[in-house]
Amino acid sequence: MNNMKYKILSLLLLFVMSFVSTYLQAAVTQKGVGFSNLKSGCNNQNRPREKGVHEETFEKAKLQAWKKFISTLEDDARDTYEDNKSTFINNLDEYFLDLRILSQECSKQSRSYELIVRVSIDDGAFRGAMSRASGQVSAGGSLAGQTTIIMIYPRKVDKATSFDDRKTTVVDKKNSFVADEVSEVSDSSASITENSRSISATTTGGSTVRGSEKRVYRLGDRTTAQSISSRALRRMKMRAAFPSQLKARAGRMGYDASFVDRLEAEFLGPDGNYSFDTLAELELFSMDVGIYQYLIIGSVDLSNPRIDQQSGLPRVTAIVNFELYECTMDGNFLLSSSNESFIATAETEQQAEAEALKKAVSEAVPGLFYNL
Repeated sequence: MNNMKYKILSLLLLFVMSFVSTYLQAAVTQKGVGFSNLKSGCNNQNRPREKGVHEETFEKAKLQAWKKFISTLEDDARDTYEDNKSTFINNLDEYFLDLRILSQECSKQSRSYELIVRVSIDDGAFRGAMSRASGQVSAGGSLAGQTTIIMIYPRKVDKATSFDDRKTTVVDKKNSFVADEVSEVSDSSASITENSRSISATTTGGSTVRGSEKRVYRLGDRTTAQSISSRALRRMKMRAAFPSQLKARAGRMGYDASFVDRLEAEFLGPDGNYSFDTLAELELFSMDVGIYQYLIIGSVDLSNPRIDQQSGLPRVTAIVNFELYECTMDGNFLLSSSNESFIATAETEQQAEAEALKKAVSEAVPGLFYNL
């Protein structure tokens, strides 16, 4: 009888140890700190008097704990996560097994509120979601081994206005940035209103004549755009090539690749898009050389940062205009296009701009192939 009791207790102990071990493997604990400045004081519950500040600080603490968890991922897993970041962030609570407030401190003197939380994250659920996300990317397995030339031009948009001053004295003044909303989106182009200008004139007769408007583009962070697009293709087991490689190969083979520089100038010029003549030269080159199977060409227009009304953080809008061509010995054929907008917020203006560019490229590039 005693032996039977001993066996039962041993089995129960093994079961409990197995359960605890499984739980510990599935749960990852992280701490997060949230901090907010206050406009008014604190209430009797050691919380801010301002409505919504406690909830906002709580979300900041949760997000910091989550970022610590993500920082432990391997490079390949982090790439997959970055491609699906917004999906995870919007459903953060689904991956929390337990969430506790460890401490909160509301200071009337420093007008600040600090909140510390401890989060138990369901690593098993997270890995499962990551696996499903990877499966979606690998849906383009038939594209494995194919090479795509990436001609993506991130840029910032200004406005320049010319005037006819023969009839009056015209002063061109720059005003502060008003809005970063999309001013025009079509199948072939998109632009963002970056700043405005006012005209003041002194005259004794006649009228002020406003001349034609043209946009002036400045090239943005192409290195980041190329790096992100290369990662996106690598996850689909595809290879990326860039204009610099194209020019180097053309030089070795005795081909004229001046159209590559001309293409960049066209994207930064007043028209803001490639000409059909330059595209035709690119097509002939791909037919003659035959080094790549696909071409992605287009621009990412980045707005100037503005303050997001909800979070109070800098916000940047990125407008994507990409086209995907299949390159064959018979010519280049348009397969799909992307004309989308992406918004990112971050702690600093530089981070918001970088995040908007990364989000736009990482989502739009593979999206071109999903649309096939």
